[in-house]
Amino acid sequence: MEQISKLTIGECEVEGFIDRIRDQKSMQFIVIRDRSGKLQITVDKASKPEIASIFSSNLLVDSVVRVKGTIVENPYVKLGGKELLPESVEVVSRAEVSPIDSESGIDQRLDYRWIDLRDSKKRLIFEVQTALVHGFRKFLIEKDFIEVHCPTISGNESESGAGVFEVKYFDRKAYLIQSPQFYKQMAIAGGFERVFISTPVYRAENSHTKQHATEFSGFDLEFTNVSDVEDVMKMEEELLYAGIKEVKEKLGDRVKEELGIDIVVPSLPFPRLTMKEAYDILNNKCDFPIEEGEDFDREAEKLLTAYMAKKTGHQFFFVKEYPSAVRPFYSMKKEDDKAYSKTYDLYYKDIEITSGAQREHRADVLTEQIREKGIDPKTMQETYIDFFKYGCPPHGGFGMGLDRITMLLLDLPSIKEAMFIFRGPERIRP
Repeated sequence: MEQISKLTIGECEVEGFIDRIRDQKSMQFIVIRDRSGKLQITVDKASKPEIASIFSSNLLVDSVVRVKGTIVENPYVKLGGKELLPESVEVVSRAEVSPIDSESGIDQRLDYRWIDLRDSKKRLIFEVQTALVHGFRKFLIEKDFIEVHCPTISGNESESGAGVFEVKYFDRKAYLIQSPQFYKQMAIAGGFERVFISTPVYRAENSHTKQHATEFSGFDLEFTNVSDVEDVMKMEEELLYAGIKEVKEKLGDRVKEELGIDIVVPSLPFPRLTMKEAYDILNNKCDFPIEEGEDFDREAEKLLTAYMAKKTGHQFFFVKEYPSAVRPFYSMKKEDDKAYSKTYDLYYKDIEITSGAQREHRADVLTEQIREKGIDPKTMQETYIDFFKYGCPPHGGFGMGLDRITMLLLDLPSIKEAMFIFRGPERIRP
């Protein structure tokens, strides 16, 4: 059977959901839909009473029908100027009354996500995400990256030891990964040189904001020939440019028409700030007192992003050289100021979407930095530190949340709308 959008004049067989039924005295007009579009079926009750009775028999919207008949031209039909005159109709799935409608709230709609997703506007969100990831993959493969797949169950708690989900693994404890960080670096130590991973990641954080989820789709990469964090930032801005450009070219017109959103392909390079410059802006331009060495809270992020948007007109900007105390132990410290690190965060609109860094690749230095964070290096010897004992080139990388980027790209009100299935502190179904 052909998709609706590919049907041509003549005989056909088509299957789809009933979108609406208009039953008049002598005629019936039924619209069916599939993922490609909609089609009007026109039934003359006098000549096709058996078909008319099917559509009159309490058949509800969202029932699925299979129809054989003939496509003819009709300039009065708004759906492409053609209609289907049916010869036979089979009800392949009869729907009950829907428990949700267009007025239902997001949490009620999530209870019936499979029905909610039948809306073409909802499906377009995931077409956008598909194009975005396709653009990412094309860019990376052209740059000789290798895609690898890693476990999401680990014997180690995590790089931080906090906000981690514990699971029973036969006769011992295991943990769901907070990121594929260790596995990316293992691939670098294995001589892969350039790798990327798309995987579920987990955060046991009791957060109820528009951008947080307890499980989300991560997109991470790591690569060698890194002499400074600037190399990593340059790779990320070019990656995002390629992905968003792919969305613009493939779906920009539809997104504008159906969602009312202009896809803005960012210019290169993205603006950059050091952390010290950010402190100065917050204290002296935004009247927001903050001590050097502190990390940003949400209010600081909003003020800083508003200032940068007004100053640069850009939707993205980097903040680099974070205090070492607030970054993970695997971040490389600056040689001339150990209190600061070769790390960055990337902000998109008013939300942080990425943490990236040049990594520490020297086993002895890494061991000491793990100890500084209050972690016993022995607990990480076999599962991490040993990666670097047998030779490992300088490298760096970053990780992004695909769902968060999708939410921001399309100006969605919540990450719940940007995820196929949302997971949060109170939601573990469907």
